[in-house]
Amino acid sequence: MNNAVRFRSPEQFRREAVAQVAPGRPIRRIEVPVTDPALAQTDHLLSRHMAEELEFAWRQLNSLANGIARDGIMAARHGTAVPTLDAVGQLLGQLAVVLRSAKPDNAVDRIPSTELRARLQRKGSVE
Repeated sequence: MNNAVRFRSPEQFRREAVAQVAPGRPIRRIEVPVTDPALAQTDHLLSRHMAEELEFAWRQLNSLANGIARDGIMAARHGTAVPTLDAVGQLLGQLAVVLRSAKPDNAVDRIPSTELRARLQRKGSVE
């Protein structure tokens, strides 16, 4: 079974990242600190625009997965694709948070997906 945490939005991911820093406190009571460099936005305009596009793709995949799940015939035909769409959407959203961050290395440390975190932190090149 996949133990991935589902996030509905990049903002929810940001709040969860802060919650990991302060365990024991519920997410709803946590204010995202502006001074946290891992969550502060980068000044690089192109990176912010790319992050917005990734979040847009995340929302589209989420909408597609919801549409498939609501339609009984589509769910019967493509029900196994819904978890894959969800996983790809999660990945895009987490990448968007890292790409938007002023300190991407710190943001990568807060990614809930251990597999994605390991891939982003690997040393050397992929051949």
